[in-house]
Amino acid sequence: MLALLAASAGCRDSYSRPDFAGEVPDFATEDLREPEAPVVDLKKTDTKPYDLAGIVTPDQGQVSQPSPPAEIVSTGTAGLILRGTVLLPSGPIAGEVFVKDGAIACAADDCSGTTGASTATIIDTKGVISPGLIDAHNHLAYNFLPEWVPSPAKLFNNRYEWANDPQYEAFIEPYSKHRSAGTHFCPAAKWGELRSIIHGTTTVQGQAFEQSCIDWGARNAESFHELGYDHMQTSIGSVRDLNDADAAGLITNFDKATEPTTRYAVHMAEGVSGDNVELEFDSFAGRDTRTNRHMGTSLLHSMTAVLIHAIPLTELQLQETATSGSHIVWSPSSNLVLYGATAPIQRILQLGIKTALGPDWTPSGEDEMLGELRFARAYAAGNNIPELTTQKLWEMATTDGAEVVGLDGKIGRIEVGLRADLAVFGRTDSDPYRALIESRAADVRLVLIDGVGWYGDQALQATTARNAYCDEFFACATPKYLCVVDSPTATSRKNETYDDVRTQLYNILEGVGYPADEQYGRGDELLPLVACP
Repeated sequence: MLALLAASAGCRDSYSRPDFAGEVPDFATEDLREPEAPVVDLKKTDTKPYDLAGIVTPDQGQVSQPSPPAEIVSTGTAGLILRGTVLLPSGPIAGEVFVKDGAIACAADDCSGTTGASTATIIDTKGVISPGLIDAHNHLAYNFLPEWVPSPAKLFNNRYEWANDPQYEAFIEPYSKHRSAGTHFCPAAKWGELRSIIHGTTTVQGQAFEQSCIDWGARNAESFHELGYDHMQTSIGSVRDLNDADAAGLITNFDKATEPTTRYAVHMAEGVSGDNVELEFDSFAGRDTRTNRHMGTSLLHSMTAVLIHAIPLTELQLQETATSGSHIVWSPSSNLVLYGATAPIQRILQLGIKTALGPDWTPSGEDEMLGELRFARAYAAGNNIPELTTQKLWEMATTDGAEVVGLDGKIGRIEVGLRADLAVFGRTDSDPYRALIESRAADVRLVLIDGVGWYGDQALQATTARNAYCDEFFACATPKYLCVVDSPTATSRKNETYDDVRTQLYNILEGVGYPADEQYGRGDELLPLVACP
């Protein structure tokens, strides 16, 4: 079991998890430039096979192979046609996706007859073209921190235990002491979004504060997604703390005639026992007999509920989740590292509960969605869960993920009229879903949000990048471009470069400019965007 726990990473808003690896840390940087200070990678490398011995049968390793480099077939004046293996809702095809004005104008065997296609730049990606991945649960502003390693290594019964552990509180203090300030939140949040984008994720749930510095980068499911009004409410506390007035206010928001709350994301039953985690579901469903706890008013209402974790739910509770049209977010890597258990995913899928994936955060789960997909695949193989095919895992990270966060019909599928949030993966296999899951940052060939490139192969920069201010970046020695700066004169911190953001985080961990009791001297713990061998 301890070997699996070493193979994880990701988690909650102000939480974290233990690492059980017991290994000497790997040293890695995400690029070939001289860093401001040594970067210690306390996690597995981005290319290390997943050793799940002791909990599940080890994954058999990579089966897919790198595909040949992309080729620019022709350069046009408007639009972009991507050729490759296209993952459509109906299944994969060898075809094209035509992107124009930020939307998908065509997805077919041949898009040449579509209006405007004759003026488009054509790129033969020689890879797998997918909707951008959707991370349905994360706490992005903590994702510059490495794995938390309590001493001695141990499992916890529930999230309240480790959140109150003095070792954990000390671990996150360089950030948590000032986390609501823009000086700390903004660079940390941007680092989390950059990590997501580099690994093919275009939408995330889990930015704690609606500060203007995050109206940028990956779409935020709960705010700044630019796909309509902010339709999601979230809660980080125990659902057993919701009182009569809270519940009445939520129901009012759910039932609004205009701009209703369509998704209410809550941490549900995160743990296996203790601190009343077993009572959280029934309390949420209106069966809490305590005074002022909305007895008789269920918040499993109007298909709004998004239950994050949901580890100890019983058969009857799962059936109630299904009949109410509620949703679940599964975070297996973080769950197994923290608690040694995770939600009953096989039964959840058998009941038809719409389920998405989320790594949770780097202190206790996978570093990003590709890692979480590989972890989930290995978990399925070791626990004989045939429902978790490579295609189903991909759906949980795209089409199902979009529905869970309430943005289906706008993103999550390659379909005419939807926004052109796309990721291209440079691997090839008879199973294209497996090729995608086995991809690492170096294999991510191109990431488009609203049809423009935020990250991709350096050779594609001139024809795809969103602006002229992109950084040169190396993903494990593979040359890439990464677009961090909006413009040199932008406001709300949107003129910051990659080096600017990295330096701010290094200084936070060091305690530069703060009183003596905040001189942490931990700059070498800054978690790189990409972990390399």
